[in-house]
Amino acid sequence: MIFGLLMSALSVIGVVLAFPAAWIARGIGLKNTILFSVGCLCVGCVVFGLADNILMLVVGRFLEGVGLGLIGVAAPSCVTVWFPRHKRGLALGIWTTWVPLGSVISFNMVPPLAMAGGLTLPMMVFAAACAIAFILFAIVFRMPEGAMGDMGIDGTFLQSFKLLKSKRIWVLGAIFFLFAFAVIGIENTYYNTFLETELGFDAATAGSLASITMFISLIVAPSTGYISDRLPLGRKYVIGIIMMALLLVTGLIMFHTGSFAVAIMWAVIVLQGIGAGMCGGSLRPMAPMLLRNTAMGATMSMAVLQFAQNLGSSLGSPIFGAALGALGWEIAGIVLQVPCYLLALVLCFFVLPRGKDVTLLDDVPAEDAWPKGF
Repeated sequence: MIFGLLMSALSVIGVVLAFPAAWIARGIGLKNTILFSVGCLCVGCVVFGLADNILMLVVGRFLEGVGLGLIGVAAPSCVTVWFPRHKRGLALGIWTTWVPLGSVISFNMVPPLAMAGGLTLPMMVFAAACAIAFILFAIVFRMPEGAMGDMGIDGTFLQSFKLLKSKRIWVLGAIFFLFAFAVIGIENTYYNTFLETELGFDAATAGSLASITMFISLIVAPSTGYISDRLPLGRKYVIGIIMMALLLVTGLIMFHTGSFAVAIMWAVIVLQGIGAGMCGGSLRPMAPMLLRNTAMGATMSMAVLQFAQNLGSSLGSPIFGAALGALGWEIAGIVLQVPCYLLALVLCFFVLPRGKDVTLLDDVPAEDAWPKGF
């Protein structure tokens, strides 16, 4: 029970903080929000690493959750305000590599560190990395001049919620919920266990196999963003459809234990890496297109995605765990993943207006507010 609480704390806190993060960013600015979130991550790692009782573990995990909950909204907003729509896909695709890159490093670095120094050593290494990131961000990052960097142009915070009247942002949020439910809540949480218990791999090998998926995503995310930037607005939804089609295949075969199980495993690793990696460079850049081209519009759109993503991952893990006990690996995987990917595929048709002649969304003003030079 305690282990489950610690594992789910990050995503649960992310759900709670999604929209308050937008309020905090408005009050203290995007840069200060990032610095506060990285500071929480640093302190949380220290507390968790030095914990000698359950309460300290929970407190450390809570602080880490606060940090991730805030940075999940503020960081992509920082990227968005610096790049216009036709360059944002690549920029956000590069930004989203923080997840697969961190996962690849962690999968391969944490086991030897833990063997050498228990829980404390890897957590102290993470805390040091957070401290370095804090200093670098404080020195290097600045908000752009003009309207895009002004958090006060959109009226009060309550008035900014009017931006969420856009139906398309909630369609995109639904896609993120379904994606997170299946990919983060099920595949990322349970596939290692499946490889160990059902296919007979040891823990180290299972972790290395999972890191291959992340390594593929590390390459695919910015590549997809580059391609998306070169598609007209009315064609960008096609990438989401391809992405969901690839993931649909993995949902059908992911937990297969019969003939050719190892060959199927490699197909899952490759397709999951490509499909999951496509999200950051294709779907996430759509969010600020659906609201006003301001820093607050970007922040509110990212808050919707953060809320949907964390809610999906929070629900996916326990629901699959319950289904696993009743249905077994293969049936539970198919029953829960396939409907998610099919529905998300259909919803991709409705995020953006379609057609080769579409240039701008009706509810997005002209891009004369972008910083000069873009």
